[in-house]
Amino acid sequence: MLTQMFEFEKSKNKIPYDILHKNIPIKMSKELIEAIEYLLWYVPDIASIQSRENELVSNFLYDDFTFEEIMKYMHLRDEDVLFTEQIDFYTENFYKYEICPNFQKLILTKSSDETKTGSLLRHIRNSIAHGYFTIVENLLIGFDYKFVTGKREECKAIFKIKPSNLLYALKNLDTELTEERLVKTALETCGYEVKYYEDNNELYDKFDLFARRADRKYAVEIKKYKKKKYINERDVRYILELFKDVYKNVQPVLVINTSLLTEKAKQELLKRSIIILDVKNIKKLLSGRDMLFEIERDRKYKN
Repeated sequence: MLTQMFEFEKSKNKIPYDILHKNIPIKMSKELIEAIEYLLWYVPDIASIQSRENELVSNFLYDDFTFEEIMKYMHLRDEDVLFTEQIDFYTENFYKYEICPNFQKLILTKSSDETKTGSLLRHIRNSIAHGYFTIVENLLIGFDYKFVTGKREECKAIFKIKPSNLLYALKNLDTELTEERLVKTALETCGYEVKYYEDNNELYDKFDLFARRADRKYAVEIKKYKKKKYINERDVRYILELFKDVYKNVQPVLVINTSLLTEKAKQELLKRSIIILDVKNIKKLLSGRDMLFEIERDRKYKN
């Protein structure tokens, strides 16, 4: 969990530096060049034809989960990350002319309409695009400034990170950071043993996940549909066909954006005792509430 435990480095071995590049072009490592390529063209939800949509980056319900995963990929601690409404003059100057090379740091402002991960990607891209970065030993140090009035600039972000860690995080945004990973983590938080379908021999290989807790077993299917596309009768028939052989010992679970379900489609699924989980349920699972147990318990009371 991301806290407000940010700490300034207490180091006497700071290295002075100048943000202006002495040698042009600046010498960059292979990892940094590749990271810049990802930032410019490939990371999710940016204005690039090469960019793929990833709801885990843009959806506020997944915000904390996604950013905390990014922190793990980049080897960042709570003490290394600060989100703030304004970066004061003291903080800006603390990093502007000399830095401690032993710690990574992220100090970011965030607009109300973007996630933490979206904010991080935007600030790093802006800094590199405007040339307000340099390399000190093995660290990428950069600032993102915004013109406010006249020629006055306001610091909106400061980052001091290892390019190799940044590249690892950017690569994993597309490969590891998936809805399957999110659901798996959420179920494991509530004590479930969770396997991907290819790892278990108890079900056909047509489901995304198999989950077990004590004697309760679940076949979990994660359905992704384009936004604004309502689930039609054909889609419902396909889902019902998918689950038709698992009812004896395994409870079917459908993870879906419920706003795309018509009332008729929803009732048809519920009539077949399929547990429907939406993003709000997943968030509750991540907080430790066993929503599968709660939904099954509530059904028994109703019946």
